[in-house]
Amino acid sequence: MRGVILLLSLACFVMMTYSQQCRQVLTTVCDDDVVNSSMQKGAKGDVGRSGKSGIPGAKGDPGAKGVPGGVGQKGMQGESCALGSLGTDIVTRLAKIEELLTPPSTTTMATTTVATKTPSTATSTVATTTPSSITSCSTSSSNGPQTLTNGVEVYCEDGWTIFQRRIDGSVNFSRPWDDYANGFGQIHGEFWLGLDNIHEMTRGGGCRLKIELWDFDGNQAHADYSSFSIESAGNLYRLRVSGYSGNAGDSLSYHNGHAFSTEDSDNDLSGVNCATYFGGSQGWWFVGCAYSWLNGVWMRQSSGAAHGIIWKHWKGNYVPLKETKMKLRCD
Repeated sequence: MRGVILLLSLACFVMMTYSQQCRQVLTTVCDDDVVNSSMQKGAKGDVGRSGKSGIPGAKGDPGAKGVPGGVGQKGMQGESCALGSLGTDIVTRLAKIEELLTPPSTTTMATTTVATKTPSTATSTVATTTPSSITSCSTSSSNGPQTLTNGVEVYCEDGWTIFQRRIDGSVNFSRPWDDYANGFGQIHGEFWLGLDNIHEMTRGGGCRLKIELWDFDGNQAHADYSSFSIESAGNLYRLRVSGYSGNAGDSLSYHNGHAFSTEDSDNDLSGVNCATYFGGSQGWWFVGCAYSWLNGVWMRQSSGAAHGIIWKHWKGNYVPLKETKMKLRCD
């Protein structure tokens, strides 16, 4: 009998029709206590397995901005860096500019002379180099080495000051920037007076330039310019020249307005360093690269264009010259 009651109870639950009619049926079969006891809630079963995770929800709104943190401690000071080659070059040039702006004294100018005459080189045919009252060769009536009032030793020739001379290749013209600025060689032979000295002599204006050339066959030509000057070191000793006349052809006006270049100071407009591209490392007012190069390597026969001492409009770029002389006069 109890089994029948349980089956009837289960059927009522399944059909979700636990109603008054079902209860009446049960009541007619057994008493109320039996029915009530069969309808009591059973014990809680074990927890089932967790289901799969659902789809993640949408990202929430950003939170409020936090309070800024405090200022951190100051770091340790780093080591000072050393100047590179470019920095060193800039410092050197600034020092030179400062030196040029300082009023010259006899002692200072004496350090930039090309050569000091010594007893071993003195001969009876060479003019004295004792300091005199002349300010330039144009105020001197003597030819040969002379010492100006500022202490610079020059070579005078008929009132002209020779500032460059090539004869036989006895002096190496492959020099760095500082040598071309200060001067080098022997005043009695091959030499370069120095860009600083040339600038000092021509900065007042009214200067002329005369260039004399010789080839290896003894032929001679000349180029004269009615206006000539060299700018300061700060302007890279730019060449200012105009007013050509002569029979050598004008191979210098092409270089007018351009800076001086050397092996360690490339200031030309080409994609190479013209001072070293053609052999040697001689300084000049290169453009891209040269119509003239009187400081080129001294050689008897060229191995290519622009090799050697050249003056394009007289002998071309393939025929090196033997001797050159560059001189100025400021009246």
